[in-house]
Amino acid sequence: MSSFLASISIYICICVCLSLQNEVVANFMIPNCGVSYESHVATRIVRGKEALLKSAPFMAYLYNGSQLHCGGTIISNRYILTAAHCMRPYLKVRLGEHDITRNPDCQAGVSCSPSVEEFYIDLATKSKNFGRHLVNDIALLKLSRIIRFNGLYGLIITVRLDSDMKIESSCFSVHIQPICLLLNPAAAPNVQEFQAFGWGQTENNRSANVLQTTFLTRYDNNYCRSALHVPMTDNQLCVGFQGSDTCSGDSGGPLVTKVKYDGVWRSVQLGIVSFGENKCQSPGVYTYVPNYIRWIQSVMQANGY
Repeated sequence: MSSFLASISIYICICVCLSLQNEVVANFMIPNCGVSYESHVATRIVRGKEALLKSAPFMAYLYNGSQLHCGGTIISNRYILTAAHCMRPYLKVRLGEHDITRNPDCQAGVSCSPSVEEFYIDLATKSKNFGRHLVNDIALLKLSRIIRFNGLYGLIITVRLDSDMKIESSCFSVHIQPICLLLNPAAAPNVQEFQAFGWGQTENNRSANVLQTTFLTRYDNNYCRSALHVPMTDNQLCVGFQGSDTCSGDSGGPLVTKVKYDGVWRSVQLGIVSFGENKCQSPGVYTYVPNYIRWIQSVMQANGY
């Protein structure tokens, strides 16, 4: 009986993956990415609020020992996207995390999540052009093993590395899923408002136990040049909000927008938290992800999937 149910589960998973793949295969690196099973998220990680459980299944918790170091995002069944300045020896990755004091996570009005998953890092690759003023602040972490989704390995979903090449990935669970990355940088929407997520310092100068979220506004890059006294390039975004910004510990986390494709709202990553003011007030500088999609694809091709 149990084997029969398992076969049904695999069949259902394959069908769902195929149908989603046909909808958005031309737009994203992973076709069935960025779908949250909990669509309503608490508002506004300085002066932000707690995110709803399972609202950000793409989040990665990067830690050293027992301490939060940075955030990151799942972009495939083997790779985490983060900031280059987050690279440290002995980092580990935790997926499916929400409240670091509880496992499994539960939240009033929301069904409990499965347990978190822990991963070692097999390979860390940062942009070779990363340097002064944190320009090109982007890195990929290759996990030591493939992420298991719903207890299954490597089913159906494809990752597009170029127009002719695809690799196998997997079906996803409600609490661990990849975020969307746009294949065509020119197709990136002209977004003025974003959502950020992280466990970094709050207005009380303490790291949050529960994943926080905040809504931020895009500014002209000249504003960051003036406010932060740093050069800005087209590969960076200037983002913030009065009294609200990302902070220490949020580095490497995503700047997200919601995009509707074929009737489905998806979380698309447009930025990576890079740096800001020492007091964690607006504005902050974010690496502009669409300009690095070819670099991401080349790293994945060169280092295996």
